[in-house]
Amino acid sequence: MKRIMLFFLAAGFICSAVFAQDVGALRTEIHSKLRDKRCNMPLSECNCPEAKEMKGYIDALLETGTPKDEIYYKVAKKFSLKTILDKDVKKEMEKRLTTEAGSKMPQIVLETTSFNFGEVNKTQGKVSTVFKLRNKGSADLVITNLRASCVCTTISLAVDKQKSPYFDNKGAPKDWKMELKPNQAGELEVVLDLAHKAINAGDLTREVDIISNDPLYPETSVRVEAKVIAVENPQKNENTPFSGSLENGVRVVELKASQYKFAPDPIVVKKGERVRLVAKSLDVGHGISIPEFNLNLAIPTGKESTGEFIADKEGTFTSYCSVYCGTGHGKMQGKLIVLVGSDPDNRH
Repeated sequence: MKRIMLFFLAAGFICSAVFAQDVGALRTEIHSKLRDKRCNMPLSECNCPEAKEMKGYIDALLETGTPKDEIYYKVAKKFSLKTILDKDVKKEMEKRLTTEAGSKMPQIVLETTSFNFGEVNKTQGKVSTVFKLRNKGSADLVITNLRASCVCTTISLAVDKQKSPYFDNKGAPKDWKMELKPNQAGELEVVLDLAHKAINAGDLTREVDIISNDPLYPETSVRVEAKVIAVENPQKNENTPFSGSLENGVRVVELKASQYKFAPDPIVVKKGERVRLVAKSLDVGHGISIPEFNLNLAIPTGKESTGEFIADKEGTFTSYCSVYCGTGHGKMQGKLIVLVGSDPDNRH
């Protein structure tokens, strides 16, 4: 009798060990075909909080004997189709989710998913950019949450004349939502507070999660990047000439825009001056935006455009092309340097 019991105990132990090996191999295979929804790293290589959450969810499904394909489906449905790394698996899951949703389903589409502010200075304070989105589906798109990855970042959604409050890393209240009808567009404003104590010098990346009822991408995101330089207090240097010329107390700078640059770059002016930009395009339509001075000037082809502002803040500021001008539009940037020091009247 003892021998029989020992036999069954040994058999049970061997079966458990084999099962554990099989589950371990299956876990490794599943992890290799998925990725973290935030950093986009393969799940097998990532240990961030979001990846740990996904791994815990997969382990719970494995413990209940859920088949592999069903795990992929449940992960895609819970965390977004974006988390499927393997192209073949993603194609199958997209087909299944689309069939399940039926002929009427919302679809969130973003024109761009990232923006680079370039080199910025903490003294610039708040900088912002806008991501355009549209409901390309056949049913109402309901956005239920907007959540930033850091307290230094805030987000607001505008749909027609309706604009949401600004939300941070805590996200929107549970009862908040905004709807986009089929083919209706919206604008997502992302504001980065460079002066916030959470931002240090160096490369910076912040993300914003968008939660909706899109059956394929219930959670998608946009990303802003910047290179934050140390706080500076620039002083006039005898080797640093001011841009343009003074005309009746106004600094007039002739600005040329072309794919994908501004000239002169940088524009150098004195703090307190009234600055007038006389801008002209050398090829396609452009624009120039300097958010800190509320300047947003369109520069159409074949026509001069004029814009003015008072340089009442010192520091180095980034200017952006504000009109789509081609594939390099997102990287078309320049610098405005506002200096303190010598009187420019003595130099021009």
